[in-house]
Amino acid sequence: MAKTTTRPKPSTAKKAEANGSTAPDGAADIRMIPLDQLEPSPLNVRKVAASVNDDAELLASIRETGIKQNLVVHALSETRFAVDAGGRRFKALKQLAEDGVIPADHPVPCLVEDERNAVLTSATENLQRAAMHPADQFEAFDKMIVEGRSEDEIALKFGVSVDLVRRRLKLARVAPEIIEQFRAGDLTLECVMAFTLTDDHDRQLAVWNAVKGGYHIHPQSIKRQLTETAHSANSALGRFVGIEAYEAAGGVLLRDLFDDRASAHMENPELLERLAIEKLQAEAKPYEAAWKWVEVHLSVDYGAFRSFGRVYPQDIDPDPDLLAEEERLIAREEELAAQNDGEDWTDAETEEYYAIEPRLREIEALQRERQPYADEDRAIAGVVLTIGHDGVLRVEKGLVRPEDIPAAPEPDETTADADGAPSPARPHVTPPTSSTPVPSSDPAATLRKADGISASLADDLRATRQHILRAHLAADFDVAFDAMLYALCEQALGRSYNNEALDISIRPFQAQNRDVLHADTVAQKMLDALEQDLATDWMTLEKPQDFRAMSALPIADKQALFAWATGLAVKPQLSSDNRPSPIIEEIGARLDVDVAACWRPTAQNYWGRVNKGHAVATARKLIGDDYAEDRNRERKGDIAAAMERAFAETAGQTEGFDAATAAKTTRWLPEGMVFAGATEADAKMTGNAPEAEEESDEPSSLPAFLSGDAA
Repeated sequence: MAKTTTRPKPSTAKKAEANGSTAPDGAADIRMIPLDQLEPSPLNVRKVAASVNDDAELLASIRETGIKQNLVVHALSETRFAVDAGGRRFKALKQLAEDGVIPADHPVPCLVEDERNAVLTSATENLQRAAMHPADQFEAFDKMIVEGRSEDEIALKFGVSVDLVRRRLKLARVAPEIIEQFRAGDLTLECVMAFTLTDDHDRQLAVWNAVKGGYHIHPQSIKRQLTETAHSANSALGRFVGIEAYEAAGGVLLRDLFDDRASAHMENPELLERLAIEKLQAEAKPYEAAWKWVEVHLSVDYGAFRSFGRVYPQDIDPDPDLLAEEERLIAREEELAAQNDGEDWTDAETEEYYAIEPRLREIEALQRERQPYADEDRAIAGVVLTIGHDGVLRVEKGLVRPEDIPAAPEPDETTADADGAPSPARPHVTPPTSSTPVPSSDPAATLRKADGISASLADDLRATRQHILRAHLAADFDVAFDAMLYALCEQALGRSYNNEALDISIRPFQAQNRDVLHADTVAQKMLDALEQDLATDWMTLEKPQDFRAMSALPIADKQALFAWATGLAVKPQLSSDNRPSPIIEEIGARLDVDVAACWRPTAQNYWGRVNKGHAVATARKLIGDDYAEDRNRERKGDIAAAMERAFAETAGQTEGFDAATAAKTTRWLPEGMVFAGATEADAKMTGNAPEAEEESDEPSSLPAFLSGDAA
């Protein structure tokens, strides 16, 4: 045990006389008294014993560091003294003597005073004692950790549990401003502990500012606000993705450090939803070839499936092995249940019994999976994959959209065609039981949101892409004619179960902010030039002279008008949209549209509208780590300006990039902007840069009037 530090033994009375003062009644001095000469005092005012844990902590502290504070005693005789104050310390020392840690006559520092002061001394020590503030404990423990001491060593020195040391050290996660509010008494320790859910001091302070004006600040209200945008790891979405996959993707997990029973929270909902969508899409792949359509939804109310019609699988004989297992399990379940309602079960039998029911459900599902759907049923039906309430994949097959339900056969319709051959089997569809619109979702929007692409930015990218495609389509009669002819035939000759009347019209698409999006762009210059050359004089005539004049136009003029009108009708989409039209992608591919030559991402149209993480990640991938780190230290406006320069056509000259880097940045496009199947260079826009190519004599993909010096 460490050496005991004692005070000098001055003569209190003599010192008082020397200073010209009178010694107090019953003056006392400090002596080193053998432990075996001490005994408990009947005058000690503490009658209620301290807790066992408190006594154990004190014993551990004295064992490790010695007694740091003297006892207060009064003399019973020349060799016996009663302990008026410090009874717990005295008890700990006696225990150490019994354990053989110290000798029975171990010297103990004692302040000897008159018996008349015993009650006053005991009451003063017990009533005026102030426990160390937890914040002060945290700072003291933290300083020791910095000095290199371990948590176990600190616990031993202070005679406290390791758990208490760890709990105090966890307060290091809390913003200093909140700790100061705790010191001032504006927050309870439980409230401060609630803030440890996150390490983000800015977020902690934002929540503090939100709750501090309340009548009563409760730890649960703090936790609720810290996790209001997060998903519980025990939620269906959290269990479906899993904590490991979420953290592996860079997700931040909020854990209650002071409550092992509390659920962790996943702080990045966009990332969690993206991971769930990607997992659902991977699960959907095997169904895509066999069914008319396949959709994934993060969640679907069970009642929403009543909006679909249904086709059902064909009955087949059950798998004999699964059937035999099922019968064996049912018999065993009945056998166990007959054993006195389970009171006499062993642990193994209890475990066996409760494993039977889940396995029976698995067998039932496996038998259902074996039942095939008819080809004619799958030709009109689809599959929805979603997440069940228990976080398990849920697959609903055989769903028929209302518009896909075949029309009922006419009364005189026979089952044979004109040649006497049997007619194809007509699918038997159970009609919907609800008129509520069928559920819809947009997984592509969820994935874009996780990457920092807002819905409004996606709308603008879509409108920009449509504008570029329209300009190219308006300049090419062959493609425009084929596209319009296809649209006409699809409506006029296509099979429709809704008995729609023929109503073909062109509704020009107009972007909401087209004045900003299209001003002084390559596509707008193309359209302006094409419009100036259109033969439109016939439109000033009265009807039907206008029609006659248009009909007399040369074929080249008709083709130009036809292509122009078709370009007006083309719909906007990104190739990364949910269920994009493959026809639009094919049109863009046939026109060999070079989107990168017509549009570059600027601070206004792109970089100023995405989050910092997306910009930095793109820079890191295409330019390099050093450039990305420089951007990461900048403000958003400066990042946007720098990225505009780096991704402009002149990036090689203005930014000093080498040829390989410039080839990547000057051709990069956001995901979904490239037309599937277009030029090889465009096909690599969103990935790695194409290999450097030698100069070619092949014509530019832009029209002639924009390929020369005039452009």
